[in-house]
This record gives sequence, structure tokens and C-alpha cells, in this order.
Amino acid sequence: MSKSTLLVTGLMGLALTAAVAEPPKPAATVKAAVKPSTIKQANPVAGDKGATGQSMSAPPGPGMSAPPGPGMIAPGQTPQLMATLPLPPPVDIDPPATSIEPSTPDAGTHYTVLMDVNSGKILWSRNPEVRREIASTTKVMTAILLLEKGRLNDLVTGPPGIDKVEESSLHLVPGETISVHDLLYAMLLRSANDTAVAGADYIAGSLPAFADLMNQKAKDIGATNTHFVTPNGLYDPKHYSSAADMAKITRYAVLNLPEFNQIVRTQTYKVQRSVHKDDSWVKNTASKFLKEFPGADGVKTGYIHQAGHCFIGSATRNGWRMIAVALNSNQCREDVESILNYGFHNYRRVQVVYKDEPAGSVTVATAATPVPVAASTELVTAVSRWHPDPSFSYKLTPLPALPAAPIAAGTKLGTITVLSGGTVQGTVDAVAAETVAAKPAPVAIVPHLPHGNSFLLGLARFLGALALVVMGGRIYARTVAKGSGGSRDRVASQLRGTD
Repeated sequence: MSKSTLLVTGLMGLALTAAVAEPPKPAATVKAAVKPSTIKQANPVAGDKGATGQSMSAPPGPGMSAPPGPGMIAPGQTPQLMATLPLPPPVDIDPPATSIEPSTPDAGTHYTVLMDVNSGKILWSRNPEVRREIASTTKVMTAILLLEKGRLNDLVTGPPGIDKVEESSLHLVPGETISVHDLLYAMLLRSANDTAVAGADYIAGSLPAFADLMNQKAKDIGATNTHFVTPNGLYDPKHYSSAADMAKITRYAVLNLPEFNQIVRTQTYKVQRSVHKDDSWVKNTASKFLKEFPGADGVKTGYIHQAGHCFIGSATRNGWRMIAVALNSNQCREDVESILNYGFHNYRRVQVVYKDEPAGSVTVATAATPVPVAASTELVTAVSRWHPDPSFSYKLTPLPALPAAPIAAGTKLGTITVLSGGTVQGTVDAVAAETVAAKPAPVAIVPHLPHGNSFLLGLARFLGALALVVMGGRIYARTVAKGSGGSRDRVASQLRGTD
């Protein structure tokens, strides 16, 4: 056997060994994306003629039939909006209309909004998104930040220059102290501009830094036509909002801050202060509205020359709260009262989503099974008294980035959007209805040759080893032979040299 033949034989043996020992690779599995089917809702009944149908963050919602689960949504993947699925008929909450004909608002303002607090639905409006000066209604946002970031018992110290702030005022002086709690009463009842400045300095250290917080909060709430510069609404050309945005901001306050509601429905209050103790009583600038309008429970007046008279008013009747906003009005209180009366007269509440009602499922990539979801709370919306019930549908939209499993019950996984005639009626969180475990960890696969391959493996190893041994032996023999021949030649040469 030649050297080259032996080498090839050895390499073939080793290659055969490797080929037999390597386990077969599993075939790649591709899971087709699930394409949701579109389910047509019943033809909507004409109604809600005064509603603009603008969508806002709303509390939760009714009787939901479980749709099929969406397709695979991996963490970090942006999902598509799910199919539109029908809802059962709504359930009436309010009694039928007591008058024969519908009414219309008798409002002179050109910048106004009527909003259902529960759903966030705009029921009637004029120029709701037009940017306007808003005067002291700004203080609603200032109060939100003071309540969320401050502590009611903290003492606020009047900063330098506080006594130079324009009226209305509590006449604070530099170094004077007042609690956050009493500062809020002075700011929201008397509309004291200096208290807003002192509160901004307490929260953020400067007015520009506080304005940044105001603008970020406005963005979080969804107020897209708003920009704040001052904490009190004194004129600045870059300080503005809209009727719709101020309704959104006020709705956020009344839904989330009980202390805010307590303050804005108060008629008079005596603040505790360290200086000017003779100037301690503050009176609500909306006291006539609170005294005379049925169900009135706030919220805030405002006036500067550039803005005109402004008023955000709210009222609650039979547990149903509405907000009306009037900007740049010569009779803002009367306008707000007329708009609120229109809302209570022409609209009724229906429940369209129930708390814990199933809403399908969301597939989390790391979860053992699709996660069933349900409405986190109920959703009650407003519809016209003068038209038959419209049909409702909903869409389930998973979060753009889903959490990793295990998924605990109550974890937010998406949003349920309720629609009627293509118009958003409200939204509610879709939360996990039960705890779902993570997928089991993958088990490491140890290669195992079938019994039939054992002979081939042994033969290949034997041939490879034999070839290497034989080739090594031949090379060694040739080396030894060469060494012996060289020695004989040297001895012969030495012998010849002695002749």
C-alpha cells in the first residue's frame, strides 16, 4: 500500500467517523402569522348629531363576547389593530326623555366643548381645537402637579419677588410660609396668581422648569394643542390651549384627584398663613354657579384682557358628570350653564362594557398558552335621547411591547376601543384574566446514534487508526534505513583514507 493510499484511507476513515457521529439537524419550523378576519358590525343607526366623536382616554367597560385570539405578538413587535367585533346591545342607565322636542345650546361663545366625564366623549362643540389664551383656567394644570408631586402638609415659602406678582393675589411676601393644602385653596378659589408662582417654585425650583412639567403632563393627558409658559395664565404669546384640551385636562383632574374635587366645589375657606393673617378668607370665583345651578360642583374661572372671560364648569346629576368649557365669552357662566343643560336634556347614558368581561386573548411569545384578556373596568358612554340605540363594536389592540411571561392576572396587555359608526366612544385597558406560566425551558439534546450505526462507527475508527499506524511505521522504517546507509558510507570513506 503506497503512502498516498494510506493517507487517503486514513482521512476517509476520519471523515466517516465525523459524518456518522454528527446528529441530524432538525428542520426549521415557520409559524404562519394569523391574519385576523374582519367581522362587519351592524349598520349604525344615525344619532349623536351634536357629537364630534373625538377619542380621549376613558375609564373602562360592557357585555363583550370573546373574539378569537390575535396572532403571535412577540415582545417589542408592533401589533396590528385586531378585527372589529360586535358588542351586545347597550343597557340604558337613564330614564327616557321627559320633553317632546330636543333642545339646542343657547351659547354665544365660539370656543366651547361639552364632554361626558365618564367616557371622555365630546357631545357638542364649537371650534374645539382652536388655540386660545386661557387665563386662570391654567391653574387646573398647576393644581394637578401640586397634588401629584407635592405633599399637602409641606410648607411653601414665598420666593423673592413674590410680592410683585399681578393680581388677583393672596398678597404673599418673600419668606412667608403657607401649606400646600391652603395654597391650593387660595389658588383655585380666589385665583391668586402669587400662590401659583410660589407653588411652581416649590415643585420645580423655577418657573421655566415648572412649565416643562406642565407641558409634559399635558402631553401625557393627550392635550395636543396646548403649551404652557406660566403657572397662573398671565399673558404670554406662547401660552395657549384649546377648549377640547382644557376639557381633557379638567377631566383628568376630576377623575384622578379627590382633593381637587373637594377644593373646587368649596364656596369659602380660611387659609392659615404666617403673615397678613387678616387676609385669610378666600371665596370661590364661581360661587354664583355653585349656588344656583343644579348639580354644580366646580371648576375654574379665568380672565385676562387677551383671553376674555373663560370658565370651565362641571355638574353632576343622578351620578352623571359633565364638563363644559367656554373660552372668550361675554357671558361665560350663562354659556356653560346652557351647554350643561343641553347635555343632560339631550343625552342619556348606556353601559356598553362590563368589568371583567372577556375580550379575547393575546399571544405572548414567552407564555405557555395564549393569555385570555378582559376589560379592566366598565365603560358607560352617552348617546342621543332622540334616536334609537346605535350598534357598538370593539377592537382589541395588544401593547406594542408585551411583558415577558409569566403573566400575572391583572397585567395590562392591550387596549379595548369601543366604536359606534366608526367613531370612538371610549377605551378601557385589556388585562390578563388569569395567570399564565412561561413556556418550559428548552431541554438540551445530546446526540445519540441509532443502534444500526454502531458497526459503521467502529469500522471507521478502526480503519482510520490502522491507516495512521501503517503509514507511521513505513515512515519510521525509511528514516532508519537512511540513517544506517549513511553510517556505512562514512566508515568506507575513512577506510579508503588510510591507504
